[in-house]
Amino acid sequence: IRFHEKISGLRFLDPACGCGNFLVISYRELRLLELEIIKTLQKGQQVFDIQELLKLDVDRFYGIEIEEFPSQIAQVAMWLMDHQMNMRVSEEFGQYFVRLPLRKSPNIICANALRTDWQSLIEPVPWEKGEQRFDFIYGNPPFVGKHLMNTAQKEDMEFVFSGVKGAGVLDFVTAWYIKAAAYCTSQLPNHDLNVMGSGRKTICAFVSTNSISQGEQVGLLWNELFNRYKIKIHFAHRTFKWGNEARGNAAVHVIIIGFSNFDISDKKVYEYENIKGEPHEIKVKNLNPYLVEGKDFCLQARVFPICP
Repeated sequence: IRFHEKISGLRFLDPACGCGNFLVISYRELRLLELEIIKTLQKGQQVFDIQELLKLDVDRFYGIEIEEFPSQIAQVAMWLMDHQMNMRVSEEFGQYFVRLPLRKSPNIICANALRTDWQSLIEPVPWEKGEQRFDFIYGNPPFVGKHLMNTAQKEDMEFVFSGVKGAGVLDFVTAWYIKAAAYCTSQLPNHDLNVMGSGRKTICAFVSTNSISQGEQVGLLWNELFNRYKIKIHFAHRTFKWGNEARGNAAVHVIIIGFSNFDISDKKVYEYENIKGEPHEIKVKNLNPYLVEGKDFCLQARVFPICP
């Protein structure tokens, strides 16, 4: 029962949601988990009112999308998945269940995620309560290299990386890392980055271009994440080939990095012997930004040699 209450109270944010695929799949998997929980709790007993047993709804899912049309698709897609899962519940318990009228809605907004206060998507409450926060922030931010950014994107990068020297070489996706790290550390009313709040903690993970774990970008991005935001990497998928079924879609080589501003002992890295294959899990004591086991460190670019 406590586990059921826990998952129904979680909040999920995709700050680059596109048409909402990550949110839709997350909602589907949680509803399937809830269905198993209800079956376990009922132990074969007859269910008289299934609506009283269902706790999960679409209003715990949030998204930010910069384009109007995809944001509308994401909203509708969440309702469609809700309907599909309601039909699944109907089949399982022999009761026709449908949520009509639609009293709750997924919280998808059309906005620039890099200029938006992510917490503003949730009804404001005093920070010290720590109750209304996102538990998970995740997604697939745009894959745009430094040479391919348009003027607006370059301005967004300057806005997010204000005061960070050399940030002009970073990929566009790194701005979401900084925004997520800042959110994780804003636990207290005064946003003191050196003191952890007593409220709920946020865990983040992004699908990213693998260039952010290679070469000069590592020193620039991760020194900022380590030193200013006290970020720790919890898990990672090393380079693999990723694409979708869209016509003419160009598959890309990506990584996934999961992180937050607190440490855990159970760290994992997923390695692909074949970038098109399945990963195998490796447990590690610590995972550094190069996605190998070792201490947290970054090599900085140098103008002069270390020695004559």
